[in-house]
Amino acid sequence: MKKILVVLSCFLFSSCFHITEKVKHNSNNSGDYQLVIDFSESWLKVKSAMYLEEVDGVSIPSEEEIKQKLSQFKNNAQKIKDLSDVKTSYDFKNYVFKVSFKYATVEALNKALNTMNSKEKFIHFSIDNQIFKRNASFPLPKNLVKNDDKKEDLLNATITSVYTFEKPVLKVENNESKVSKTKKTVFLKQNIWNTLKNTNLLNNTITLYP
Repeated sequence: MKKILVVLSCFLFSSCFHITEKVKHNSNNSGDYQLVIDFSESWLKVKSAMYLEEVDGVSIPSEEEIKQKLSQFKNNAQKIKDLSDVKTSYDFKNYVFKVSFKYATVEALNKALNTMNSKEKFIHFSIDNQIFKRNASFPLPKNLVKNDDKKEDLLNATITSVYTFEKPVLKVENNESKVSKTKKTVFLKQNIWNTLKNTNLLNNTITLYP
């Protein structure tokens, strides 16, 4: 079964987009997760692609297929222990898609993300002794970077990570990160073109004060 992010990634062949991942992580290792995939800047291209049903040989999902995959994710995620308040939404006027949930453990967070976009037990997040790690794994089609005619759109397309903590941040490993004035939120933004060439650009290790 195709996963939700794989289905939505079909639109990447036809448009500019923005992905935003937000995590509010608590000291007891519970938290809130949200993923937003936003095609609103190129909604007309997306709408046209859906009408054509295919772009550059890639099949474009219909509205019903997207609704079905979001529903499948929600149903599967609701069965995961220590996961709650699972929500999904879709906006076919602006082409914005959202997934959010609450997790009681990091293990539940990883299980939910694997349900979303992976066939394996990938460790997306981990925390040990005040060290919070993100190992990024977004199923974006790598052959996009083979076409220079898509480079401009992909340089403008972005993936942004926003991680908020109860404790202040002591240091971050990814040099592209920015820390808020409160020292409790870490921002990381990368363009899709560079990310497709090097997925490690999205990885981060954040050390919190004891």
